[in-house]
Amino acid sequence: MKFPLVSVIIPTYNREHLLVDAVESVLSQTFKDYELIVVDDGSTDGTEEIIKRKYDGKIRYFKQENQGISGARNRGIREAKGEYIAFLDSDDLWLPEKLEKQVAFLDSHPEVGLICTKLWRYAIGKESEKRLCPEYFSAEFKDLLVSNNYVPTTTVMVRKECLDQIGLFDTNLSVAEDFDLWLRFMKRFKVHCLEDVLAVHREHPQKTSLNMKKLYNGYAQFYKKVIRLYAGEIPSRSLFVKRAAAYEYLLGTEELRDGNSKSAVKHIGEALSRSLTFGTYFFNGESNFIEKAKLLLKPYAAFAVSGFKSVFGSAR
Repeated sequence: MKFPLVSVIIPTYNREHLLVDAVESVLSQTFKDYELIVVDDGSTDGTEEIIKRKYDGKIRYFKQENQGISGARNRGIREAKGEYIAFLDSDDLWLPEKLEKQVAFLDSHPEVGLICTKLWRYAIGKESEKRLCPEYFSAEFKDLLVSNNYVPTTTVMVRKECLDQIGLFDTNLSVAEDFDLWLRFMKRFKVHCLEDVLAVHREHPQKTSLNMKKLYNGYAQFYKKVIRLYAGEIPSRSLFVKRAAAYEYLLGTEELRDGNSKSAVKHIGEALSRSLTFGTYFFNGESNFIEKAKLLLKPYAAFAVSGFKSVFGSAR
């Protein structure tokens, strides 16, 4: 049996209003030797009905209990039959030559394990305000490490054999799971970014309304993992320690705002135990002396307030 060269993986969760556009952008590709896998991560809207009604026989559709984006992508990878794996988020789009150009490059550059492209990013309804992403790309591990992740997942194509060696998306990370995987890729394989703009990232309210506690905790866990795995390779270890501490602190402030003073003490205390000066992480070029002093001292005030409330609030 002849397997497709490329497996396209679209994870989705309650995106029936956007998924069709994503699917159509795949079906419109000039390169045709692919399979399209849609992993429905427990949608409660009309996703399943739309897929079966419009695309029966054109898509390999898998529905599972909600496991998060990493669990859905990993399911797609395990089901994939292709030599190359390409990822597309269900609210994003590809331009018609995306697969063709990436396959041509990987076929002619066997030393490259991951290839991405540029994309346009805009908020739905504000297409005229589109921005180019990434503005900067480097194939150097340390450059990616100190960045805020300049590899857009929706543009990525990888060799499946590389994933077999380094593992899949980390399901323990609620954010930055893609960043984590790209770091592992760069440690082992060469990566490349085409200058062509071959995808579109669409921002919408549902996408940006994140649970702040989950967001802060996710980034705290991610930076702790980075420190643990790459301690000897981080150009500025103190920066990453401050990043982890800053997100731990922000999580603590959310807990304090919600009245969970004991949890707030725990998180803010852990932040301060990691770095007594992590407040400098919040500095910007316009911060004056007084503003910097406030940013440095604010965590201590929050720790004192949460400690006071945890003791005297529980004593009532």
